[in-house]
Amino acid sequence: MRGLRQSLTRHRGLRPGVLTSPGVRAGLLGSLRALGLLAAVAASAVTFLAGCSGREARPADHGTAWFQLHAGELQPAADPAAATPVARRPWTVQSRVADFAFLGGTLYCAINGSGLASLERDFSGAPRFTYHADPPIFGHRTITTLIPRQGSLAAHVYFNALLNDARQQDLAIAGISLVSYVPRQTDYTFLIPPFQKTNPDWEAVGFAAESENSFDFEWKYTDASETRFAYTRYHADTNAEETVDRSTFLAALGVPAIEGPDVPSTLAAFFSTCLADMPSLAPGASVQFSLRSKESPVKRSYRSRKDSESAVDVPLFEEEGKLFALLPDGRVLVAEPASPPQERPLPQLPPGFRYTDFAKWGQSLVVSWEEVSFTDVGRAGLLVYTLR
Repeated sequence: MRGLRQSLTRHRGLRPGVLTSPGVRAGLLGSLRALGLLAAVAASAVTFLAGCSGREARPADHGTAWFQLHAGELQPAADPAAATPVARRPWTVQSRVADFAFLGGTLYCAINGSGLASLERDFSGAPRFTYHADPPIFGHRTITTLIPRQGSLAAHVYFNALLNDARQQDLAIAGISLVSYVPRQTDYTFLIPPFQKTNPDWEAVGFAAESENSFDFEWKYTDASETRFAYTRYHADTNAEETVDRSTFLAALGVPAIEGPDVPSTLAAFFSTCLADMPSLAPGASVQFSLRSKESPVKRSYRSRKDSESAVDVPLFEEEGKLFALLPDGRVLVAEPASPPQERPLPQLPPGFRYTDFAKWGQSLVVSWEEVSFTDVGRAGLLVYTLR
């Protein structure tokens, strides 16, 4: 990595090529920002108030194992109430689990500010993490999305100038938005879209993955006198890129409906069930359902309203025709074909803590949790919860 960083320094932080492999917050963050809803990120968080060492914890008899993030590593904890207090930081830079993705059957967690952690079980079945950290790359940047692509993982990152504890000019590496990880390699590499190579001072504040190789960007440039935006579609397999308009970018963020011809009937029925089990939304608020699966490289998003003042993100997981939804109050709703939905309440969190996202991992749910105070996050970690 030393040679790569020296090259980056000489070229304003830009790698002079692309990876040579073949060829609200994550999705919600991009959606809210693209819709001009920066404040909705905080509103969503308030609503939810509504390499390589392995650490392990034996699941309790009731099938739960708690972990708290310390210095970028998930260490066993009795529960969030007993977790060690940490200094609050903006959610954009705090150490927290920002996204999940499967690659080759392995579940990866995006550790904000640090890098990636892969999750497996030891011989006794206890969770074990392996870390792939690089703070000079990920420090003071926000990870929004992980995308599996052709034996690698791509991570979208950006520098949030408003909610940060560092200056952009102090970053060790500049001019990056897509970081790529290959399990067989030691170091991270970068995918540099042509627009970014030409405009290293622009930040990719919005991101939408259409497929494992097609990514839409919202670029932002700000100085003391002006703010400008640009939109492109980048093809990672060919390094080709074309200019698109804002409406094309917005369309890539997801379907602005939760029923109708653009929404599969099975999903529409499940969305309706989820809404019926949730408290009434505040006026002007919307719900965004973000659906991931082990097989699909990208998440699919559906919004209850095309435009809204704030949004509540409801993560979903699909596995072999079965649908799981993490509701804002900590209940998991499970729907199987030809069966009525069932509730699976997660362990109750202390006041000020909320579950934020999850993935189905074998017979367990891997659920991220955070201590939230408006735009700040304190303690954060994971719950590995065995389904009965």
